Amino acid sequence: ITGIPITRVVNACSSGSNAFRLAFMDIASGMSDCSMAMGIEKMKNVSMGMVGGGTRFQIEAKAFSHGSPMPGGGGGGMPAGFALMGRMHMKEYGSKEEDFANIVVKSRRNGSKNRKAEFQTKMTLDEVLDDVMINDPLTRSQCCPRTDGAAAVVLMSEDYVREHHIDTPIWIIGSAMGSNMGGAMDRLYHQQTGNWYGPGIVTDYLTAQKVYKMAKVEPKDFLDRGFVECHDCFSVSELVHYEDFGFCKKGEGQDMINDGRVEIDGDIPINPSGGLLSVGHPLGATGVRQVVEIFWQMTKDKEVAKRQVPDKHLDLGLQHTLGQPGLGFTNVMHVFSRDR
Repeated sequence: ITGIPITRVVNACSSGSNAFRLAFMDIASGMSDCSMAMGIEKMKNVSMGMVGGGTRFQIEAKAFSHGSPMPGGGGGGMPAGFALMGRMHMKEYGSKEEDFANIVVKSRRNGSKNRKAEFQTKMTLDEVLDDVMINDPLTRSQCCPRTDGAAAVVLMSEDYVREHHIDTPIWIIGSAMGSNMGGAMDRLYHQQTGNWYGPGIVTDYLTAQKVYKMAKVEPKDFLDRGFVECHDCFSVSELVHYEDFGFCKKGEGQDMINDGRVEIDGDIPINPSGGLLSVGHPLGATGVRQVVEIFWQMTKDKEVAKRQVPDKHLDLGLQHTLGQPGLGFTNVMHVFSRDR
């Protein structure tokens, strides 16, 4: 590989998605016609602080949170932050512990059909609720496992695809990235709308708006003909993503999981792979792994035969990661299309 440009990307949980986005931008700009994005992480013998690089800074930066419901505030770490978000959602919208736990039941059911998932066993609602408590209301199985893993994808220009007779490409039609630090975007949202965003992740909402605009799609398009691989680092995060991405109104995320709308055969399949909660979360590899899942689904690869998304939902794919490198958050999203 002598002479080929190589860039190392370190952006916490969004590292893989960020690398994929840079490879996409490299091709879209005309600088390259073929590029590879790889995500690799070995976490067995290291702490989250060593991998993410943010633990000490998160604790020192708690004064910057300004009351924002963003995870990590107050030095309690990610589980405490998302548990707080879950409690806020319960208080404001009437969601229950069972609603969050049902997400794990769905994820484990999907993960049981994924030979590459760390957890391939199903769980009942009672088993999830009775698991070891980590941060109320989050039990252990509602927190994604740290995992060793790697994934890679090859990106090509349209000319390269044609010249090399690639017969099963999928197309990137949208790419967006957002960030937040110390609740700055929460305050900006309040200034612009006169309302506080409330339980959820405002940068996910704003980044989703950007990627939808580039892809010329709306949330309802995914409800009609798409599926999603999103960053379910905790059960709470997946539920608020339903709302942040516009698939339902705020406060209605629990209805989507309880009514079966996010199942593989539902209105909008979400995390058919089993998500981070079942597959595991090797930080730098997760975003690329999600793209691989979307490719497999859209091309009906035998790898996903047991968890194949119905054909009517394969027109569009949405990929999303949420990372916390140091003091702030970074959100990366992509939209894929089966047709040019």
